[in-house]
Amino acid sequence: MDWENSPYLLRKQFYSVLNILRYLLLLPIGVIYLFLIYYQIFRGEYYYEISEKNRLRIFSINAPRGIIYDVNNNVIADNRPSITVFYYPLQRVNAEEVNNLLSILPFARDKIFNALKTKKVVSLGSDLDRQTIFHLFLTKHRIGNVFVSTEFKRRYPENELFSHLIGYVGEITYSEYLSLRTKGYGYTDIVGRSGIEKVYEEYLKGVNGALFMEVDAKGNPTRILRTVPPKVGKNLYLTIDKDLQKVARDAIARTGKNGAVVGVDPRDGAIRILVSYKDFNPNLFVVPTEEKKILLKDKSLPLLNRALQGIYPPGSTFKVLTMIAALNEKKFPSKTTVLCQGSFKFGDKIFKCWEKKGHGYVDMFNGLRVSCNVYFINLGLRIGIDEIEKYAKMFYFGEKTGIDLPYEVAGIVPSRNWKKNKFKEEWYEGDTVSVSIGQGYIVVTPIQLAVFVSAVANRGIFYTPYIVSRVEDVDGEILYTHTPNKKDLTKINSEVWDFVINSMKAVVSSGTGRAAYIPEFPAAGKTGTAQNPQGEDHAWFICFAPAEEDKQAEIALAVIVEHGGKGGSVAAPIAREVLIEYYKKTRMKQITPQTVHSEVEYGD
Repeated sequence: MDWENSPYLLRKQFYSVLNILRYLLLLPIGVIYLFLIYYQIFRGEYYYEISEKNRLRIFSINAPRGIIYDVNNNVIADNRPSITVFYYPLQRVNAEEVNNLLSILPFARDKIFNALKTKKVVSLGSDLDRQTIFHLFLTKHRIGNVFVSTEFKRRYPENELFSHLIGYVGEITYSEYLSLRTKGYGYTDIVGRSGIEKVYEEYLKGVNGALFMEVDAKGNPTRILRTVPPKVGKNLYLTIDKDLQKVARDAIARTGKNGAVVGVDPRDGAIRILVSYKDFNPNLFVVPTEEKKILLKDKSLPLLNRALQGIYPPGSTFKVLTMIAALNEKKFPSKTTVLCQGSFKFGDKIFKCWEKKGHGYVDMFNGLRVSCNVYFINLGLRIGIDEIEKYAKMFYFGEKTGIDLPYEVAGIVPSRNWKKNKFKEEWYEGDTVSVSIGQGYIVVTPIQLAVFVSAVANRGIFYTPYIVSRVEDVDGEILYTHTPNKKDLTKINSEVWDFVINSMKAVVSSGTGRAAYIPEFPAAGKTGTAQNPQGEDHAWFICFAPAEEDKQAEIALAVIVEHGGKGGSVAAPIAREVLIEYYKKTRMKQITPQTVHSEVEYGD
């Protein structure tokens, strides 16, 4: 073709086509460059992270939880080592290595061959005994593809003793993981399920470690890059006293009945004792077992924290509040006498006194000392349900105490409005009769009564009960210290407190609470026998000690024995055992043996 002599139009057309072809050829190259710039520069970091994730496999190492101590620095929750052996055949494997492994871990035969076949990391076993681990380390120079990981599992050395107080731990649920993963939780983590373990999870939980392993394109491990050790959780120091706790728990267990014992320091609200019986072994929840399943089906409800969740009529212990209301409102002079002939007829119903033959003429002081139902029924009818409700709420009945434990219930303080809303019925005077002696609609928890009697000991000063006194890290730095939360009842006259406390002292020294009497360590208290439609009456006793002039009370107790019978003969002796132990611990002295009266003398 003669290009020079070609027509101008033909050459112009050719160049146009050539330009189009040039652009068509350059466009893909430009697009490729744009993609490279986008993915390498703008999205480079993102895809680098993805490639790194594909290159790395991270195995989480659970962090040990913080240690929990009692008030005397006794360990009541710690961690035990749990040894896990991983097998990763990265290097060339010979028959000697396999035979050595099989001789030490014969139960892991299938796992070993599975690792050889898949070339992936396999756990050969966990919680291995010491002898097996020693044997493994002795032959480790001949087994080059084994990694031994030491993790820690929760341990409760006192078994049942602090079960409801400390609680237990368990594996995180999927829904919990979704809500907690932003706080660093993994899907295999352990979390607190109840008790202190749950409430102070944020402190007790450590920071997990990790094992970083490099893998090839097929996911086969090639080498361990590094190990990041876990960081242990923070340590908790409680107010609870192990020795007092054990005495209280053993005493209530000997009755063969369920119940609770709560001990409070009236000086600041510190909980010294918190026993709920029947109890359970929290170690069963660390590793799932068949025993745990049996526990969950137990009809005696061992997982129920009766100290905080058990609600019962307070029985005659409530007479202390009825007395305070009557005296403070000046509606029933203390010297007024009432004739008790063993029963009180109100309408068509007869309310019996525990003393069938009656107490004769009694005044208010002796009415409390011998726990006369007839006297306090007259007292309740005189002041009325509105005043009883007012003073019950003044002493925070019907409210949670605010203790730093989960699942506390509030109980019930009945009133006219409460009954109308609940049953669509009016309040009757017969209802007031029952409530004035701690029966009927009113129900309380053992911890509420312990806080109540503590406030009586303090002449109206309340402290919010608490369990954890401080939190420290592993270096001893204090991260949290409890500050007592004080509330003062200024509406009660000092003369009322004098009379009430003297009457409660007489209950223990010569009344229905004589089974708790200790000459060297006098207490003020009140017995109670709460009627129970489901069986035998519940036995109550509340007290504080020492109850002496110009001396601050140091311990306040509330004891309940379900279906125990009379408070004076069943609950009061338990309180006496605790008071004796407290006296011996704090005074370093022994108690003089005392003659125990017959059961019939203890009454209500």
